[in-house]
Amino acid sequence: MRPRDSSRPARLRDQRGLTAIELMVTLAILAILIGIAAPSMTRFIVQWRLSNAVNAVTGSLRTARTEAIARARPVVVCQLRAGTAVECEPGSDGNDFAAGWIVFAKNDRDGDFAYSESTDEVLLRQDALPGIAKIALGKAGRFVFLPNGLVSSGSNSITVEAPGFETASTTPWARKTLCISKPGRIRYAADGEDCSGNDE
Repeated sequence: MRPRDSSRPARLRDQRGLTAIELMVTLAILAILIGIAAPSMTRFIVQWRLSNAVNAVTGSLRTARTEAIARARPVVVCQLRAGTAVECEPGSDGNDFAAGWIVFAKNDRDGDFAYSESTDEVLLRQDALPGIAKIALGKAGRFVFLPNGLVSSGSNSITVEAPGFETASTTPWARKTLCISKPGRIRYAADGEDCSGNDE
């Protein structure tokens, strides 16, 4: 019989490690808890990114309207053209702000609402936002706020979508829609709501 080592403290002499079975049970419980929490975390992250994108778009539109009134000249919000610093995507290709957008004051007042580096002034530039698949415009390819604060293109909508959730019926939480009225008011739309009657 081995004599007990009285030189070690009793606290250390009585400690034991985990058995293999105890360790496996602990790992199994941990795996179950992670499996339960993972879908909730995915939804939380998606909704957080959508909220950030909606806030960025809303802030840019409000800045454009305020600046148009303050400067007494049109202010344009348009999709940032790929590979450029401050150019607008032309035509119908400019209907997705997920690539980024710019807000600029139209100083030359030439009526075409295209950005001119020599005369127009960039007020805000937003790069592409992470975790966003689409920021789709309903009608016009850009927003033009007139000096009286009205949107020249009439009512419009913006739908923000997260990637990987294409089935709208089963994942309505993965997209958000904004309605922008002709007077420039912005409101959140309910699921499936049409913004076409939003002219007031």
